[in-house]
Amino acid sequence: MKVKKKNQEAFREQLSKLFEVPPEVMSDFPKIALTGNKEMSIENFNNLIEYTTQKIRMSTKCGILTIDGIELEVSKMTADYITIKGTIIQVGFIL
Repeated sequence: MKVKKKNQEAFREQLSKLFEVPPEVMSDFPKIALTGNKEMSIENFNNLIEYTTQKIRMSTKCGILTIDGIELEVSKMTADYITIKGTIIQVGFIL
């Protein structure tokens, strides 16, 4: 099973080089964008694990993404995209 995933990742990497597309566009790694400490957008997450106004945790391919803050709220969410607003204090991964 792991060999298949590695082959898929190598294939995606080759495609990104061939078409001169940034690797993050072709991969399923999370893409995280912060706007100051007030808004955060995450693409390519798996699912929400915990959601409170002080902490949001979600599963990603890189591990568990943890966001700590004040008055956190999910303002937009689709199957693979989420926008979080509030005062973001800390962001980290648990491997």
